[in-house]
Amino acid sequence: MPNLEICKCCGGKVSSEARTCPHCGQPDPSEEWGQVRSMIREGKKIQAIKLVRERTGWDLAKAIQFVDSL
Repeated sequence: MPNLEICKCCGGKVSSEARTCPHCGQPDPSEEWGQVRSMIREGKKIQAIKLVRERTGWDLAKAIQFVDSL
């Protein structure tokens, strides 16, 4: 049975198995996003944004905002 966790973005309750917060759409800041964080550290921000867009289906502005928040 999944646990409920608190979204670090909006404070809403989210299932531990959810890929995004049902309240604000923020992706789960888990190990799944470790690859994106590594790309950012390596100076590959554009590739990181592309990866976020592929995984979430978000538009460019929302993906940039998320990458900038990491």
